Amino acid sequence: MSQLREIRQQIASIGQTRQITQAMQRIAFIKMRRAKERALTLRPYSRHLNRIVARLMALETDVRPALLASRLPAHRIGMIVVTTDKGLCGSLNTRLLHMAVTQLDSWQRAGREVSVTAIGARGLGVLRRAGARIVAQAVHVGEFGTGDADALMGAIAVPLHQFIDGEIDALFVATNRFVNSLQHEPVLARFLPFSPEMLELPAPGSSVDYLYEPEPGPVIDAALMRYVETVIFRAIAENAACEQSARMTAMKAATENASRMIDELTVKYNKRRQEAITNELEEIIAGADALRGEGD
Repeated sequence: MSQLREIRQQIASIGQTRQITQAMQRIAFIKMRRAKERALTLRPYSRHLNRIVARLMALETDVRPALLASRLPAHRIGMIVVTTDKGLCGSLNTRLLHMAVTQLDSWQRAGREVSVTAIGARGLGVLRRAGARIVAQAVHVGEFGTGDADALMGAIAVPLHQFIDGEIDALFVATNRFVNSLQHEPVLARFLPFSPEMLELPAPGSSVDYLYEPEPGPVIDAALMRYVETVIFRAIAENAACEQSARMTAMKAATENASRMIDELTVKYNKRRQEAITNELEEIIAGADALRGEGD
């Protein structure tokens, strides 16, 4: 009977876990829809900004903002790594951090100086253990609240000022790109210094300049800064969509595994219960036979 009690307790415990995973799956599905809409909405906006930046780079102007400085080949590199703040999202962070740490190790072996900005709590410890030089960090920025934006831009300002001041020659961002609800891929891309090839757009052939008001300098600086902010914001939005998608998939798998375990334990419980009933019947029959033999 003690074995039957243990099996019942296991079934009850796994049933409670299944309720939790089912609830988390539903919550992740709802959040994924919002995060997906946010990420996909940013893509056309980002493409239009790409065209503007490519046009600015192609035009002949006396204004050369610091963000357009080119110091290639790069010997001092900055890398922004975007991970999640929470776990339970499968291999999402593992694949991204493996790519980032591998590239970090490759740069360091080549004699390059690398500084890292960590966005998200899950990547911070891994990057520290990998020997990365962390210059800035920001956590709990996936919900895009007012406080989140302030903390994010405070962290991002560090590598941007490094580039503007000439302390680094190139700046990369590592994040997860949302493909669909069941697929995402880690990407590592350079976004400073600018180049038409990096923007995935041909340099505009037209020599017609923009009309600036009040003057070119502040307008170009504002456009370039908006482009940089959009790159970072889009990286976090794409990663957030991937996080909810991966968590939904992971919780669905966990729920199915829990159901399978409950089915297996139920079969085991029924077998043990049948064995116990059979043993009791055999004992009763044996006792009855013994009593009958004594009576004869």
